[in-house]
Amino acid sequence: MSSLDPDRVVVDPVARLRDVLSSRERYREEVVGLGRHLKERGATVLFTCRTDRHGDDLSLVEDGRFELRTGERTRTLTVPKTPTEGARDGAHGVRISDDGIDVFPSFDPEVHDRDFEPESVSSGIPQVDQLLHGGIERGTVTVLSGPTGVGKTTFGTQFMKEAAGRGERSVIYMFEESTETFRERSGAINVPVAAMVEDGSLHLEEIEPVERSAIEFATAVRREVENRGTDIVMIDGVEGYNVSLRDDRLNLVETLQALCRYLRNMGVTVILVTEQDSLTGRVEATGEGISYLADNIILLQHLELGGEMRRAIGVLKKRTSDFEHLLREFRITEHGFEVGEPMANVQGVLTGMPRIRGEAE
Repeated sequence: MSSLDPDRVVVDPVARLRDVLSSRERYREEVVGLGRHLKERGATVLFTCRTDRHGDDLSLVEDGRFELRTGERTRTLTVPKTPTEGARDGAHGVRISDDGIDVFPSFDPEVHDRDFEPESVSSGIPQVDQLLHGGIERGTVTVLSGPTGVGKTTFGTQFMKEAAGRGERSVIYMFEESTETFRERSGAINVPVAAMVEDGSLHLEEIEPVERSAIEFATAVRREVENRGTDIVMIDGVEGYNVSLRDDRLNLVETLQALCRYLRNMGVTVILVTEQDSLTGRVEATGEGISYLADNIILLQHLELGGEMRRAIGVLKKRTSDFEHLLREFRITEHGFEVGEPMANVQGVLTGMPRIRGEAE
């Protein structure tokens, strides 16, 4: 060893020394002595071991410790001890691939912020802006809730279409639809997604199932915001997020909550698309772990009235201002998202039994 004079030494695993020594006490003495000898010679030393096999014996010689853990679908890294101050708390994501090791640090959303003007973000549709008393505020979280096929993604894109006209950038993370299908569908209803992607005002990212962990995804969003100056982020949808990322349910919820708080602090307008189980049944506007995050909740719902299938939009919650407390009928046509006058004569939508006022009598 003295002739080599190494700068770095890795003993992998150090617990194998226990197999060739007569006792645990002798093993401990040898490991401590080896570590001190190498440190005195200026070497950086890394001992590896299983946490359940003599890990505590190394505490006598260690200056720092990394703990790698493997779950059912993810790897995480924590740093419980360092020789210097400033180690980041939390479980950091780890990916091991043919390209090497990537680490995705956890982040505290409260330490990130930037100045922004809390102005209203218009949808570009006058009737919707009337519903919202001007639009949704910049730096807020909006949940678009409704059953499958009702038009949630199309509606959310209206805010991005309007933002593009102001020179702002938006991104949609697509967990439940291919970007190609979305482009074709949007073009058919006069939403110029292809042109917006071309000029850089919109970025579409299709998320492949079980390819990323929640912290990897959050890191990608953070880079998008900080490197590209993105103003609007839409996650389409929350259910796809929950099944596509390689984490347990609790970590998915916690990471999404932290991500939304981070985006809010950075002045980014967040749109979360979430799906109801029933097409026309009792309304459950948000899922577990989302409701308290929402500054705004907008409901899009199928209605069956007088034997005719119709669609309605309404606001259930707006934290920063008042809003219109009536539903409005809407249609999705070749000309785009069209919204009508308030449906003052409709009741029972939230119970799943919509009817025209006076029908029962």
